[in-house]
Amino acid sequence: MDTRDKKRGGRRGRTKVRTERPADSQIVYTQPKPFNRNRVLLRVATVAAVVLALFFGMSIFFKVEHVAVAGAKKYTAWDVMEASGIRTGENLLTINRAKISGKIRTQLPYVKSVRVGIKLPDTVNIEIVEMDVVYGIEAADSSWWLMDASGKLVEKISASAAKGYTQILGVRLNNPEIGQQAVAEEPEPDQTDEAGQTVPVTVRGSERLAAVISILQYLEENGVIGQAASLDVTSLKDIQLWYEDRYQVLLGDTTRLSFKIQSMKQAIDQQKHYQTGIMDVSFTIWPDEVNLSQFPK
Repeated sequence: MDTRDKKRGGRRGRTKVRTERPADSQIVYTQPKPFNRNRVLLRVATVAAVVLALFFGMSIFFKVEHVAVAGAKKYTAWDVMEASGIRTGENLLTINRAKISGKIRTQLPYVKSVRVGIKLPDTVNIEIVEMDVVYGIEAADSSWWLMDASGKLVEKISASAAKGYTQILGVRLNNPEIGQQAVAEEPEPDQTDEAGQTVPVTVRGSERLAAVISILQYLEENGVIGQAASLDVTSLKDIQLWYEDRYQVLLGDTTRLSFKIQSMKQAIDQQKHYQTGIMDVSFTIWPDEVNLSQFPK
């Protein structure tokens, strides 16, 4: 075979693939569907019907039939239920728990805290915590009142009844009201001492009351519940506390009150039940040391 024929044959054996350029792509525009007002109204009506059905279902099936009260000691379960304002037949799922709690605490001053819950299908659970201890404090008109450690006034009592509680001395109340926060009477701008000399007031009644509330809270935190016979804040530089009739406790000023009360409690716990004396926890003479001395004879 001729060389030229071989070349031609080789060329004939080849296959050529021709590629073509794709045509330019076209954007297809779809005409939007016309607004169907009836279809929208139908959907809205369906949703409204479902909501109404749920609402009326709750109204029919979830009504208050029972009120369960726990934690009441000073008050009866009936007292708590009446104070709550809950009525049989009320919608269980729409009761205002915060409002119920507020009503109970306002009308029943000895209630410290309230928890309100529901139990389907028909029960409201009310759990209250009452105050463990209250303190006697005198008002400007010489009446006596019971106050908790937060400063809330819970009851007006007689002077003789006040002797059965921890008595707060050195500060008096101004216009006290049951269920309200205690407000201290403020002294006159100037006072007169025993010699008739005018002495400017340097400590406000509100400062004395604030110190009282702090000390009462520290006492309760350390388990001193009801053992304090009196607390005297006549001088905020020389605060004094009587623990039962056994110890006259000198707290000094208002600094480090939490540590002072804690140290006092630890020291008392280490003593024999018959021991008595003057306990100095002011930490002015003996830094961080409690000093116990005998009563002067």
